[in-house]
Amino acid sequence: MAQSAISQHAAALAGIPSQPTAATVRPLAAVKPGYRLVPARIGRSTDEGVTVHIPCPSWCIVDHVAEHSVFLEDINHQGQRVAMNFAPSRGDRVPVEVYVSEWPASREEDGPSLAVDLDYEVATYGRTAALSLADQLVAFAADVRRLAQTLPDDAPAPIRSQADEALRRVRGEAV
Repeated sequence: MAQSAISQHAAALAGIPSQPTAATVRPLAAVKPGYRLVPARIGRSTDEGVTVHIPCPSWCIVDHVAEHSVFLEDINHQGQRVAMNFAPSRGDRVPVEVYVSEWPASREEDGPSLAVDLDYEVATYGRTAALSLADQLVAFAADVRRLAQTLPDDAPAPIRSQADEALRRVRGEAV
């Protein structure tokens, strides 16, 4: 009886596709050494978007979920920033920042580069150009030091007590 029940359904079972064997399953691409898979949020800023996993270099400090890129091509990896501020005598400080940057979907850049952000204008340099820039900065710093040494010594500000200041104000003298 069991034999006949199975034979009834043999034709139906033959139409069901079989599962792929291990030989037909493609393995997932391995993540390159120095990279890890991290979540990234992709989509319009007005909706929640979708979370995808992207290879991210170990030096990248960007939270790709919090950054919420609109397109996958907008994802940018950035390393730790090193900054120096130039403080002019009047006005806002002008920041100069350097960091390692990579736009994985860019056709113009091939791999990481040194990004130099001067007052929100960013230029990128490959290894050779970045080392040349460093040499130029060392030479510039030597010139700044040489010129600074030609200046007279800073005179210490006169030390005035609060009592002296109060007495000058009472007398109407210039403070």
